[in-house]
Amino acid sequence: MRLRARSSPVLSNKRKIDLAHYARADILRAFNDRLMPQFSTTCEIDVTGIKRAAQAAGVSFFLAMSHAVSRAVNSVPALRHRVIDGDLYEFDRVDPGYTVAREGDLFSFCDGLYLEDFKAYCDDATARMSAVKVEPDLGVGCKHQMFFITSIPWFSFTAFTHPYDPVYGYIPVITLGKFMARGDVVVMPVAVQVHHGVVDGVHVGRFYEALAALSEQADAWVR
Repeated sequence: MRLRARSSPVLSNKRKIDLAHYARADILRAFNDRLMPQFSTTCEIDVTGIKRAAQAAGVSFFLAMSHAVSRAVNSVPALRHRVIDGDLYEFDRVDPGYTVAREGDLFSFCDGLYLEDFKAYCDDATARMSAVKVEPDLGVGCKHQMFFITSIPWFSFTAFTHPYDPVYGYIPVITLGKFMARGDVVVMPVAVQVHHGVVDGVHVGRFYEALAALSEQADAWVR
C-alpha cells in the first residue's frame, strides 16, 4: 500500500491576498488561533434534477453530484481561500478529493481534478477512483489546492462534523448523505465544514444556492 499523496497533473494557480486590503482581516485574526475555528452546517437540498438527469444519461449519480458540488464550491471565492505558512491565498481553481469505498468495509483517499466539461470530468474521476481501489492511497501531503467530498449513503443526517486537523484546517469538507424520495422530489442532506477565519455563513449559503440551481439545470450539463 502506498502512503504518499498523489498530485493532480494540472496545478491550480494562486494569488496572495494582501491583508491590508482584505475586508475580513480582523475576522481571520479572531478565529485563526482558536482551538476549534471551524463550523459545520447541514442543509437538505433538492437533487431531483441531478438524479433524473444522471439516470437518463446512464451515468453515476455520485459523479453527477460531485461535479455539481465542485462547480458550486468553485463559484464561491471564499471557498477557494487558504492560509499557507501564515499567508492568505486565493486559488483560481480547487479540485475535489474523494473517499472511495473498498472491499472489506475499507476506503481510500482519491485526489481528483475539477474539469468543467462533465464527460471529461467523469472519465478522469472514474479512472482515478478505479486506480485507488487497486492501489489504495491513505497519504497526506500538500492539498491546499483541494477540497474534500465524502459520501455517507447509508443514512441521512441533520448534522455532521469531521475531526479537526490544523494541517487541513482551511480546506472545506462536503458530506453527502443518503438521498430520499418524497413523492416526486428527491432530497439529500449536504453538510459543509469550513474554517470561520475565511468563510462565513453567507458564503455557505451561496454554495447551497449554487448547488440547488445546478440541480434545477441538470438537463443542460449532465450528458
